[in-house]
Amino acid sequence: MASAAVACAVALVAAVVWAAARPAAGTDGTGAAHRAHTTASPAHRWTPTPTPVSGKGLLTLRSAPNVFYLPRYSPYDVAPYVPDYDIALAASNASPGGGAGAVGKVEVDLDLAAFEGKAEIRHVRKDYGCVRTGFHVRCAPGDVRFGGFTEFVPFSLLPRPNSASGPAGVIRMTVRAANAPAVHHTTRLIVGMPYLTLRQDNTKLTGVRPGDAMRLTPAFGNKGDTGVDGGISVVVRAQSATLPLRYANCRYDKAVGATQAQCDFPGPLPAGAAYETDGPVTALADRTARSGLVQYSVWRTVDMSYLSRLPESAPRGTGAPLRLRPVDGGAFTGDEADRSEVASGGRLSFETTQVDDVAAVGFTIKGKVGRTADLTVPYPKGDGWPGPGGRGTLWVTLPPGVSLVEVPPEEHESDIPYCYPSPKKDGTVACPGPAPAGTGLRVRIDKRVEGARGSVRVTSDSALDPNQANNTAPVTVEYLP
Repeated sequence: MASAAVACAVALVAAVVWAAARPAAGTDGTGAAHRAHTTASPAHRWTPTPTPVSGKGLLTLRSAPNVFYLPRYSPYDVAPYVPDYDIALAASNASPGGGAGAVGKVEVDLDLAAFEGKAEIRHVRKDYGCVRTGFHVRCAPGDVRFGGFTEFVPFSLLPRPNSASGPAGVIRMTVRAANAPAVHHTTRLIVGMPYLTLRQDNTKLTGVRPGDAMRLTPAFGNKGDTGVDGGISVVVRAQSATLPLRYANCRYDKAVGATQAQCDFPGPLPAGAAYETDGPVTALADRTARSGLVQYSVWRTVDMSYLSRLPESAPRGTGAPLRLRPVDGGAFTGDEADRSEVASGGRLSFETTQVDDVAAVGFTIKGKVGRTADLTVPYPKGDGWPGPGGRGTLWVTLPPGVSLVEVPPEEHESDIPYCYPSPKKDGTVACPGPAPAGTGLRVRIDKRVEGARGSVRVTSDSALDPNQANNTAPVTVEYLP
């Protein structure tokens, strides 16, 4: 982005990666996570049960590249990374609220003439009915039931030498079906590849008080040989924290209590350039948080995952716009498997002052009167339990009408401890832990007592855990017929 772009507004979008595909023009997506693409990876296909083709259907192109970057040939790279041309199609009934059915005989035609002289088509997906004739590929993924989808990568490529960098034509795709209107899509082909990178922050804050503000400054760059003409989107996601609606050019997933934000930088992002935002993304620790995470990823806006994109109608911030300033991106890194699409890894983790606040977790005993019941006693929340040595005991006062059934060691697996009568001789039950498999409790429901209520109590170091009020929780009974 040139200096003029530095003054451009940024729309900061929250979302984080893991499992995504590219969005088709004009589609909106919500959620988070990008999908790691590999040409050899299996396709995603959801058609659980054969459904008769009936009624008029509708196909929606969830994902197909709007811009496809073909890396330049390198004699030293025997298997150069080439992005996936990922296609995701969703089927629905053309009449909202209509019955079950399917879009039948789906066929995908791809005109790949733009690759001629620039790349070799190496493989096609035969399991999706893909066949190749020259630089034309036709696939027959079959029927897609209403409410279902099909997603696959129809072909793979190998760059050829001596291809000139820059715009190289268009890829044309047409999708037809027996009972749905045709879908058309065009992809711009560019020889050369951006390599999105970001500053791999891995900051950890401790002693954060509930409600405290934490600040993270996104930074990103391009270490590829080709610039990004369109915009760049920064996606932010918070766990156990919320994002105030601060910046006018950022969209948020909720008007109150947002945990996701999306900011769109207008671009361009030239090769070799790097920027950071001129203000931080602020997150407020939840009132009940013990630990949490704020992280961000960077996408090419036009091919941002449909799972991560926030709709245009999403709430926007009320303050001044977020802008960019140039920085040194020499130490920035990216995702090798998705280098032209997304970079992820910027993160700020935190622990609050409540991390050692031990809180007992109540539970319900369910069973029939006159019968025994087995359950696993839930362990407390908080890092203050168990204490030194990794041992701890829960003290359970059983509700009236319920009695303990002792379980001798020979009657259960050795790695599963069971509760036993307290050595304090005070009528409570001692439940040792923690154990990987949990601590078992066997009781007999002797009689029905309306409103029967007991308790579970945990001890903790009051110097580390001054809030002792939540160290006790209720134990109730649910009588089954």
